[in-house]
Amino acid sequence: MPQVVLAAQMLHTANDWRLESFPTLAQAQGAASPTSLAAEVAGKVWLFTLGPKDGSTPDGTKVVEIGPLPPISASEHLLRVNRADGAPGAKSQIHTHPGPEAFYVLAGKLGQRTPYGVTYAEAGTTMTGHGADTPIEVFSAGTTDLDELAIFVLDADRPFSSPAKFD
Repeated sequence: MPQVVLAAQMLHTANDWRLESFPTLAQAQGAASPTSLAAEVAGKVWLFTLGPKDGSTPDGTKVVEIGPLPPISASEHLLRVNRADGAPGAKSQIHTHPGPEAFYVLAGKLGQRTPYGVTYAEAGTTMTGHGADTPIEVFSAGTTDLDELAIFVLDADRPFSSPAKFD
C-alpha cells in the first residue's frame, strides 16, 4: 500500500483525509499533491489527500472526508494507507501508533476498542481514531467479512506500531 514521508511544517494544524476516486491510476497520480497518496485498491482508483476540510481535487470524485484528525508534532510525518480484512470476530492485537488512524469501511462492520470505549462503523462509513499512542484493538464486528482502509498520519521517526495493553 502507498506511503510518503513529509516535512513537519506541513502538518502543524488539524487536517482531514479526503478520499476521491479517479478513472485511472495515472490520472490520480497526476492530480496528487505533496500530501496525497494514489493507489488502486479493491478494484477502484483512489486518491487519499490530507488537507483542509472541504477541499477538492480537479477531475476527482469525492467519496468521503474523514476528520478532523488531531495534529501531531514530529520532525517528519509518514502518510500511510493499509487495507485490512477479516472474518466476523477477527481482531488485531492491542497496539498503538505514533499518530492518528482513520478508517473507511468498504464492506462489513468495523469495531474499535480504546480506553474511551467501543465504537463501530458500517460499510460506506468512516471512523476517526484517537491521537498518537492511544491503545487500540480493531475487530470485525459484523456478520460478514470486514474489508476496510486504515489511513495514518504518523511520526516517521518512530515504529509504525507498538504492542500495548488496556489498563
